[in-house]
Amino acid sequence: MDVFISADMEGVSGVTAAADVVRGTDSYEYGQGRMHDDVNAAIAGAFDGGATRVLVNDSHSSMRNLEADRLDDRAALIRGSTKPRSMMQGLEPTHDVACFVGYHAMAGTPEAVLNHTFYGHELIELAVNGTPVGELGWNARLAGALGVPVGLVTGDQATASEADTTVPTARTVTVKTAADRFSARCRPVAETAAAIRDAAETAVIDAADGSLETLAPPPDSVTISAKWVTTNYALAAAGAPGVDRLDGRTTAVTAEDYQTAFDDSVGMLRAASGGANEYFG
Repeated sequence: MDVFISADMEGVSGVTAAADVVRGTDSYEYGQGRMHDDVNAAIAGAFDGGATRVLVNDSHSSMRNLEADRLDDRAALIRGSTKPRSMMQGLEPTHDVACFVGYHAMAGTPEAVLNHTFYGHELIELAVNGTPVGELGWNARLAGALGVPVGLVTGDQATASEADTTVPTARTVTVKTAADRFSARCRPVAETAAAIRDAAETAVIDAADGSLETLAPPPDSVTISAKWVTTNYALAAAGAPGVDRLDGRTTAVTAEDYQTAFDDSVGMLRAASGGANEYFG
């Protein structure tokens, strides 16, 4: 069994504030430690369930948060920010199951820790053929297009709810319950590690016996649109190849298949960072 893990940071155990996930802050090392705890639990559980290979893609911000010498040495690690497929780099049709560890709810979700989509502030909404998606839905559709089911999602209660709607056969682990965007009731780390390990084991077993559903990609052409907070981000995003500017704050890419649309949307989202500017009103 070949297992892929996409590991984000906002949804890991104990993390509640931006300072926990931003490199250089006084609590980043705390958040980094908790990220290693959750990912290592998922790796151990995958091998408990019969995995023969586990590939972990560091999917948060700089994508240099996980350190190879702090990770279960049975797993391989993809690290670094220049990845064509961003959070899903390394996923192949040969993988039997994908696991999303430390994920968070989409931008605008009430009572959801550090809710956002791709950017912390700049992006209001990402949508696939008009349906709003977060990083979970955006990435899960790529897994589906490659024929790989999502078997595990960990994060807060809002992320678990999003997973129940998007990938209903996936196992979910709620590691914390949000009070608002920057506070939550956190389960003990030892308890969440055990829960993640058990759920990862079951997810691999579910994949082996064929009980996981693979998310079907859109049957026709695919449009992935982005609604930005301000017009300067839309202008910058529209500078990427294949990106159309639909109105002052909205850009989009369209392709005949989801894989192409996803790849183009990564370019669109990254290009928007060129629109950053200080403005004091």
